[in-house]
Amino acid sequence: MSKKNIINKNTADIPAVQEHYQDYPYPYRNPEDEKKRLLHMVGESLGELNHFLFKGKENFDSGFRCLIAGGGTGDSAIYLAEQLKNNNAEIVYLDFSKPSMEVAKKRAEARGLTNIKWVYDSILNIPSINLGKFDYINCSGVLHHLPSPPKGLSILKDSLNDNGGMHLMVYAKYGRTAVYQIQEIMKMVNQGATSRIEEVMNGKIVLNSLPTTSWHNHFPINDYALFGDVGLYDMYLHKQDRCYSIPELYQFVGNSGLNFVEFTDVSERLALKIENYIKDFTLLQKLKRMDIVTQQAICEIMVGNIYKHSFYVSNQKDSVADLNDLNNVPYFYGIAGAAQQIFDHINAGLSTIGGNVSYTFNSGLLKGVSLCIPITQYTKYMFEQVIAPGKSMLEIFDSVREEMQQDVSNSHLLQEAYNVFSPFFDTGTMLLCDKSL
Repeated sequence: MSKKNIINKNTADIPAVQEHYQDYPYPYRNPEDEKKRLLHMVGESLGELNHFLFKGKENFDSGFRCLIAGGGTGDSAIYLAEQLKNNNAEIVYLDFSKPSMEVAKKRAEARGLTNIKWVYDSILNIPSINLGKFDYINCSGVLHHLPSPPKGLSILKDSLNDNGGMHLMVYAKYGRTAVYQIQEIMKMVNQGATSRIEEVMNGKIVLNSLPTTSWHNHFPINDYALFGDVGLYDMYLHKQDRCYSIPELYQFVGNSGLNFVEFTDVSERLALKIENYIKDFTLLQKLKRMDIVTQQAICEIMVGNIYKHSFYVSNQKDSVADLNDLNNVPYFYGIAGAAQQIFDHINAGLSTIGGNVSYTFNSGLLKGVSLCIPITQYTKYMFEQVIAPGKSMLEIFDSVREEMQQDVSNSHLLQEAYNVFSPFFDTGTMLLCDKSL
């Protein structure tokens, strides 16, 4: 296959990886699809970024700058640019694959987006190309393909403003066991192969020949089925691919001087809660006394199918919006009518004080997941106040006091708010933003 467009610069990128993405831009996208849909990127909505990385106080205006480091065919760049097209903000797309960038450009053109700056270069060259500092950096599915992921992360950290944050994705160790088994097979069967076409042909034969006992049959994602030859090569024939267990992930982030914030994928966030598996009271109490990294490490191995880690990191030690800031406004994200349903349920006397009310998600990634919300004398009034979003926590507390005709302290009501809203914060379906926004 052609090797045109290879970056001929002083970069430490592995040539075979550069060549791979010239021939197989990933993931496959048809720019014409932009005329009928916008791909939603988990963890990439402005509300999520504001809540987790900017304490709920970012308006994404006044020159807000985003870097998409390793932009591929444009998923994150397009989603952010669409959200920010009416703001005074800039998105910088960077990738070393010219064909990938051309796909991303055509997608932007199809949507009429003009707020993206296109940079054809490598992440490893960032220190020499004067891109400036960024408030937000997205780097998804890239660091684990670099010859030195720590060096790549260090470069990104140096490009981040003091109060800035990032959304990163790297491969997970145990959930990709089946993938690495297939990669080992591919290395053996493709000894002496002279082209990517030959590698892919052999790969198809292997995948179509797997017996029912193969671990691969239990792997939740099949990039070959999703993206054809492009997906097959990226998943099974990649020439530089590493993964991280939970402890390795935290060490990777910590060694860079960044602060781990939270996992962005709600399904992973819930999968890493030890109380979802251990029901024995004595053992659970012992495990809950362990540090969070150990708890999550146990969960990752127990679950077995977490195949990627998507997460936020920040230069700030405390970047998440908090209920303690009574100027913050709580609002539901990604679900409709939850507050009304819970209020109606309690108001109708279907659940009583001292009991619980259950809320079950009926769509999306959390479909079928049920939350258990404890009911106190304040619960109904709390949910009544967030049916129509816009009230700050202080305004909600004032309304609750007026409704109940009780002189209750802010500190007491704050504890009640934590009790009733925490399940929704845990699932990422309730967020906070400053009243001024």
